[in-house]
Amino acid sequence: MVTNHIYDLRRGNRCSDGFFRELDQFADEVVAGIERRASPLLDGYSQHVERFLAESERSRSEYAIEFLMLGMALRRYEGAAQATPKSIVDLAQELFWLRSRSARLKPWVDWARAGVAKFGLAPHIGHLSKSCGTAVERMASLVDWLNATGEFEQEAMRLNNWRSYFAQLKPGKAAHWMGVAAQVFDQFEHKAETVLGNYTRGVESFLASEHAHFGWREDVLFCGRQPAEYHLNMVAQEVINRSLREAFNRTEKKIVLVPTCMRGARSASCEAKVNGLDITCTHCDPDCHVNLITKRMEALGVRVYMVPHASGFSNWLKRWEEQRDTGVAAVACMLNILPGGYEMRARGIASQCVPLDFPGCRKHWDRTGIPTAVNEGRLVQIMSTPRTDLPA
Repeated sequence: MVTNHIYDLRRGNRCSDGFFRELDQFADEVVAGIERRASPLLDGYSQHVERFLAESERSRSEYAIEFLMLGMALRRYEGAAQATPKSIVDLAQELFWLRSRSARLKPWVDWARAGVAKFGLAPHIGHLSKSCGTAVERMASLVDWLNATGEFEQEAMRLNNWRSYFAQLKPGKAAHWMGVAAQVFDQFEHKAETVLGNYTRGVESFLASEHAHFGWREDVLFCGRQPAEYHLNMVAQEVINRSLREAFNRTEKKIVLVPTCMRGARSASCEAKVNGLDITCTHCDPDCHVNLITKRMEALGVRVYMVPHASGFSNWLKRWEEQRDTGVAAVACMLNILPGGYEMRARGIASQCVPLDFPGCRKHWDRTGIPTAVNEGRLVQIMSTPRTDLPA
């Protein structure tokens, strides 16, 4: 059993306020550093997105984070993409496609995906990459592998945009910038360990103990992330939140989505009201975190819904897609923060993401399950910010 949290934003304190203060400053440093190394590239990529991809405008800081994410993918997963047989990648992609299209077959498909992940994909992680092929070919192989895992769907979409941009550059120039991305990530990994490493002390011990003995489990790749990947998600969610904060503040209606792992010790007897996809708190447990948050949000005129698992997140978002009058704040585990933020971004939802202070769900992190928590003060601050378009 896990005795220490995989990550803990409180770091021995009563709340995670200190983490958010450090993160705010560090995010500035990270973005500024990428600007110094890759400003010409970000200029070109921003123009490419606007002219050729017909994507809604994003902030330059978001593009900087995508460049950092490219470096992470190259360092962490390109060797695996090169070493994994194409037949395994194709099979994994087919299974991931099938699970989203047949609820009846999903349990069997997930069982098969667990085997493919355990014995076909995971063993190649950590292999050194080789500079073989053009930058575009390398990117295509990397994106295919990321998609095959089923764990990087949103990230792969962003990196596929970069692949299309590199295809417009001279081969030597594209290869140069891929090398720069890897170097930027190396520097980030070292600096982030110094600044944020105390919040992820449990990752290494978890990987060496619990994760090393994972059997036939679908989440073997999801739970096998390195500390630097947690750190990247921390910085990325801060940057995306900043970019969307003004639009979020302008919305008239606000929604909060919280994971069911936040329910208290009596979660087995939870009396939540279920109406279709909607799961709402009925205040049955006075000590339940969802109950406490729901009461605070109701005082602000904000609705709170529970989401049972990240895989069902997309279903909750469909109703608010392109609804410019509705802002959605999602509370999630650190490893789900970035893909969740990207998906809401892609759906045209004015959003904010708030990470759980620590993870504890039985599916991934703890065999018995630990009720999780979030910085309620920060959530209240986000939800109570006055609309910016109202007259003084």
